[in-house]
Amino acid sequence: MDLNIYLVEWLAKERLGEVQAAVVQERLAASLRPRPSLRVALGVRLISLGQRLQGVRASALPTGPPAAS
Repeated sequence: MDLNIYLVEWLAKERLGEVQAAVVQERLAASLRPRPSLRVALGVRLISLGQRLQGVRASALPTGPPAAS
């Protein structure tokens, strides 16, 4: 069963139209989402920076039990 070239082109255009409509809908939804305030965004960044710094320091510390003298 060979598909006609016209039919294949039509199916491709239909699918492309669906994808373009989905992109437009996603962009509209993204534009309507409230963005976090500067204070919240800064707080999240500082927390993630602190966690990364703790991770670096924690990996430098010995993790085993203390050595017996």
